[in-house]
Amino acid sequence: MEPKFKAHLFVCTNDRGPNGKRPSCAHRGAQELRDKVKAACHSRGFGKEVRVNSSGCLDQCEQGISAVLYPSGRWFFNLESGDADQLVAAVEEELKK
Repeated sequence: MEPKFKAHLFVCTNDRGPNGKRPSCAHRGAQELRDKVKAACHSRGFGKEVRVNSSGCLDQCEQGISAVLYPSGRWFFNLESGDADQLVAAVEEELKK
């Protein structure tokens, strides 16, 4: 059986709460970033080939918002809510493989 999606992007949106012992991506704008990437992928017609998901902790909390793109396993660190274009471009590259 063929996989349903050619690319799968996980954006950490973990929330440890305001008093967490480690930073949380949720408090850095991760949900906004994920929403922007998902909307951009759909507007470019990637919706049926790409899945953009929120993920729990990717254990890279000290490196800002983190994301990982499969099947390549490419990681992204120190992301901000304004970095949607960078992730969309990576998804586009992944689809061309």
